[in-house]
Amino acid sequence: MLSKNTPASTPFKWTPDFWQSWRETDNPYRRFKSKHDRQIALTLLSPHPGERTLEVGCGYGWISRALWREAKIEWVGIDRSETMIRKLREGGDVVSRANFALLADATQLPFPNGYFDKVLCTGVLMHIADDDAALAEMVRVLRPNGRLLCSFNNALSPFSFAARIWNLRKPGFVQKFRLPEDFRRKLARLGMQMESVAGDGVFTSVSLASDRLSLPPRFLFSTLRALDRWIMVHWPTLAYEIWYSAIRKPPECAS
Repeated sequence: MLSKNTPASTPFKWTPDFWQSWRETDNPYRRFKSKHDRQIALTLLSPHPGERTLEVGCGYGWISRALWREAKIEWVGIDRSETMIRKLREGGDVVSRANFALLADATQLPFPNGYFDKVLCTGVLMHIADDDAALAEMVRVLRPNGRLLCSFNNALSPFSFAARIWNLRKPGFVQKFRLPEDFRRKLARLGMQMESVAGDGVFTSVSLASDRLSLPPRFLFSTLRALDRWIMVHWPTLAYEIWYSAIRKPPECAS
């Protein structure tokens, strides 16, 4: 987020401090979304010991550490930000795993074809200018019958238009919104078979927050969380962020 002292021409940049202040705030909406996102990742990725797993856009490790705790996977993470990788490697008893975090571009993954059993990309794909190339690369490094779990911002969300207007104040900021069916077709063209889908919610997934202000108001959190649970059962395509789990078809099945 740009501060009042940031020149209007300064390009927006992700930093560990920005994401930690967003993910680890005491704001109930953001705290709930962070916890919910981790749970979706663990449930849909379903990590098992020994699986070679790539996390694209690992950042400072807010999901990485949850994966490490869940199972002894052979984890590799990539991120374009050197400061994110440095922050991840400050993790005390997890330093040995964090050393497998690499500086790399999602559109040019430095791995051979079919190298990974599973690939995870959450909260990242929508911020990549050439997201088609990044998605194709994730499929390329995934073995046949391997699982891809990725998320995207939903153009059908009631808040998608407002978010795009809000983002105009962030020079150089990329945040794309896709139609769920368009994204599903994109995966199918890459030889992926849909497995499951999950949404993060409608009202509890978007918030504006500061020390004094919270929109939606904090006192409405419990009510809106209950409403979101009901909506996700009946209209999951209204979620702000949608997660797709898909399996890469073997070559003889892909067409």
